Amino acid sequence: MTRSITRHDLNRAPEEDLWEESKSSRDTWSDRLDTEDASTIYFSLSTLYMSALYSVEADPDAAQLDTWEAWVTAMQMHHAMFAMTTNPPGTELELMVNHRVRHPEATGPRYCTNASNWTTAFLLAVICRDQQRYRELCEVPVELLREAGESEGTQYNEFTYRWISALQAFVLNRPGLGEELLAAMELSAPDRVDIGSPELTEMIVFPPMNTLLRLVERDTEKFNDALAQGLELFRAYQTADAKRARSIKGVVSLPLLAMACLAYDTAEQDPDFRLEVESGYLPKHLVQRSWYGEFPV
Repeated sequence: MTRSITRHDLNRAPEEDLWEESKSSRDTWSDRLDTEDASTIYFSLSTLYMSALYSVEADPDAAQLDTWEAWVTAMQMHHAMFAMTTNPPGTELELMVNHRVRHPEATGPRYCTNASNWTTAFLLAVICRDQQRYRELCEVPVELLREAGESEGTQYNEFTYRWISALQAFVLNRPGLGEELLAAMELSAPDRVDIGSPELTEMIVFPPMNTLLRLVERDTEKFNDALAQGLELFRAYQTADAKRARSIKGVVSLPLLAMACLAYDTAEQDPDFRLEVESGYLPKHLVQRSWYGEFPV
């Protein structure tokens, strides 16, 4: 039986000229790929990611092609930044971004080659079903993310790196998936976390890990329980105060959306596995990859 988790009302007025501004941002930043270095391109990531979120606020099911355009370009630019910072300096790259092949030059690692940006880049690629890109991201050494990402003083909880290791093992079929995933889950316990609030780790960080565990086990009931509980916790976290309740960041849970996309694809291959959760936090046509293949990515 399908369960439905309602998305909370953000009580926000629609953004004026949303689609025009979204296209303008995509065009402006993608055109800069050929001339700017990775540190500059890094500043585009939050703008383009926010544009993707605004698109599903206005188009909750992701039924419009413009919404798919916003998500794909955000994904492409996140991947491009990692391609620029993980290839040898001076290498001329060839990347399809916003309908054109771009030729940025690799710079080598920068502070933006960090765990947070990697996670967003990976999840966007999974949601957009760009297997080549997310497999490339999974080849980025975790220790490189640690070294580059913490080079200017930023610190991350250890569970972050174990979570990335688990995702890489899952995608690349490496040994140690169970060990890395369980370590990430244990290290995200509130009494083991050095950075961030217990509320954040319990309600936002842990649920996607638990959901992936149930997906790996191919346990339909436990997977759907974990996904539904994760979405309910996400909603509770986002509505805990008025500021959060209005934040565009509450329109979707990126990691849970990625888990739902993986589950949808798994269910097509495994008749004994089913995705039985629907939610406004899981835009229907992103989950069902309805626009996949509409144009080269």
